[in-house]
Amino acid sequence: MKRLLVSVLFVAALAAGAMSPGAAGAEPENSIDLGIGGGLQLMPHCKGGVLIAEYEHMLGPKLAFLGRGSGVHYKFDDGTYVENGRPKGIDVGVRYYLSGGMKGFYFGGALGYWVNDWTFTDNQGQPSETQGKAENKSVRADLDFGVRIPVGSSSVSILPSVHVGKYFASSTCEYTAPASLAGTSCSQDSEVNFYGFLALTVGVAF
Repeated sequence: MKRLLVSVLFVAALAAGAMSPGAAGAEPENSIDLGIGGGLQLMPHCKGGVLIAEYEHMLGPKLAFLGRGSGVHYKFDDGTYVENGRPKGIDVGVRYYLSGGMKGFYFGGALGYWVNDWTFTDNQGQPSETQGKAENKSVRADLDFGVRIPVGSSSVSILPSVHVGKYFASSTCEYTAPASLAGTSCSQDSEVNFYGFLALTVGVAF
C-alpha cells in the first residue's frame, strides 16, 4: 500500500508541476526538505521504504549544496534467501536547477557514509538452513532528478523525484543459528547493493 501511495503521489505531483506556472517573488537561498521514498525497486525480490531529511543552500544562480540524512528499511526475499536491514546514513552533494533559483526541474549527485545492521536466513526451510547477523559500512553514491513545484505563492514546495544509486560496502558477519555455528564468523555479503526508488518530499524555503 505504501509503495502504491508513493507512486500515485509522485505521478500526480509531477503532472501538477508540468501544468503549474512558477511562483514569483524573491529567490530563497535555503530549504529544509522532509519526505518519504518507495514505489520503484530496481533490485529484484526487494522492497522497502525510505525516510528523508534534506538541507539545501544555493551556491550560485543554478547550483545548490545538498546535505541529506536518510533511514531505510528493506526486505530481500527470493524464496531461499531472506535478508532484513535498516541502513542509515548521511550524504553530501549538489543539485543543479535547470531554470535557475530553487525551482523547476533539477538533477543532483551525492556521496555518503552509511551503516547497515542486517540479519539473514539462507536455505530457508531446508535442513541446511543457517541464520546470521551482519554489519555493513558503506560509501554510497546517489543520483537524483526531479522537480520543485511551488504551492501557490508560499515558501512551501512539493518535490517528486527519482533516486538511483549503489552501496560500496565492507561487511562483518557471524552465524546465530544453528547452535553448532552460533558465534562463528561467516562470509555472507548483503544482496542489497544497488537501488532505485521514487521519493516525495515537502520543502520549506527561506
